[in-house]
Amino acid sequence: MNRLILLLIFPLVSFSQTHKKLKSVSKPESFNGYKYVVISKKSDPFELGYDVSKELEKYGFYSFVEGENVYSDFIDCQALYCELSYTPAETFSQKVKLTFKDCDGVIISESKSSCGVCAATVKGELRKAAIKAVNKSKWIKNYVYDSSILSHLQPSVESIPETRRSLTAYYDSTNLHSLEGIYKSTGNGNSYTIGIKKFDNLFKAIIIESENENWSTGDVKIIINKTATKNLYSVNYFLANKKMQQIFQVFNTPGLLNFQIDKNSTANYIKMYPQDSDVTSSKIKNGEWAGNGSGIIISKSGYIVTNYHVIKDAENIEVEFIIDGKVKKFNAELIQSDKVNDLAVIKIFDMNFDGLDNLPYNFKTRSSDVGTKVYAFGYPMALSVMGKEIKITDGIISSKSGYDGNITTYQITAPIQGGNSGGPLFDDKGNFIGINSSGLRSDVADNVGYTIKSSYVLNLIDVLPKSIDLPSSTKLQSLPLTEQIKEISKYVVLVKVK
Repeated sequence: MNRLILLLIFPLVSFSQTHKKLKSVSKPESFNGYKYVVISKKSDPFELGYDVSKELEKYGFYSFVEGENVYSDFIDCQALYCELSYTPAETFSQKVKLTFKDCDGVIISESKSSCGVCAATVKGELRKAAIKAVNKSKWIKNYVYDSSILSHLQPSVESIPETRRSLTAYYDSTNLHSLEGIYKSTGNGNSYTIGIKKFDNLFKAIIIESENENWSTGDVKIIINKTATKNLYSVNYFLANKKMQQIFQVFNTPGLLNFQIDKNSTANYIKMYPQDSDVTSSKIKNGEWAGNGSGIIISKSGYIVTNYHVIKDAENIEVEFIIDGKVKKFNAELIQSDKVNDLAVIKIFDMNFDGLDNLPYNFKTRSSDVGTKVYAFGYPMALSVMGKEIKITDGIISSKSGYDGNITTYQITAPIQGGNSGGPLFDDKGNFIGINSSGLRSDVADNVGYTIKSSYVLNLIDVLPKSIDLPSSTKLQSLPLTEQIKEISKYVVLVKVK
């Protein structure tokens, strides 16, 4: 069975590793390394797979039809995948062939049998032929599961360069899922402190501190994957010896994770940071916006640059800005994103939007120097305490590299808060020089913010499906600062999401 199809069926986590092929598949002990057999539904109109599965279980296999009754400790590369092939016909003999493959699609064994005038119906003959095909497999009668044979296929522990400091900075700079945060294990045994961070559709629990010498900072101890069922997650849990246990777990209590490892063992974690009141993605009433960020209009046709984390997972996006002295609201959609550099381009798609006049500022692509006077525009906490009037803070570029030496960002002294994300940074000559993305809390360091450089914004714009003319006006250079701010503010937008 094609492995890609299986991963779409089962709520399992794929691992970035190369599985070694078995060199001597004909040896009986090789087959003893497989614990499960998964029966394909493909090309099986008479559903013979259920009969094959029952027959395999008689020999000690954990067998099931794909997508049904998945075992909680299932590991894809410790399974054989069985495909049935047959062509029902009104003849005196029905033939069935079974093909067993490994998780990489390599054929491990084939078995076939026939049944002629051995039942009252075609389906009955096919069922008997399928059962005979199972029993004709030479290796199956001596099958005894041995976990050590395929132990090299056990998923290995991943390591991610994260620390308590870097994770705390991440939690303080973005809207969080309820699972994200720092947790500490409770109860007896080895004590662990983990930080859970979202990676696309996965949540990875990264070791921050451990009493077990086998674990190091940055090791991934738990991988949590959503399923189609609300609050039910597929979990790959690495035990103290780094062997993986796969389980399905329901998380109902915010801030508390309980993993039922097996019948006699549980692992419990309690959330330590951030506190519920600090999480910006808390309960949202129906019809309300879940959060806000900022953005900058870069074309007359309504293209807008913002941060990816502002619009991530958003089903609805609305932008507000001033046209002819009045606040206007328009629907927008995501056009292009750059998750690595936390950038996104959205575009206004609204029948009430007629386009804009020429933009008065200049899009600067070259790097700016340390000491450059800068101004951060945006709508911090616009949906809560600070209101929807645009806010401007000033400072300088204090470094040409950002957090932990990141060369994609400037470090700036202009204060920024939640909601400033995605807003533009301008210099004192009216040049756009970057997108504000995050900042350190005041109890960590005063006036430390990070801005993604305009050259990386340009890289994203270059891959848009349609080319656009970027602003290149020098009109603002000759204006006093107050007039510059008035003009720029017309093109800074409040981005609302839900």
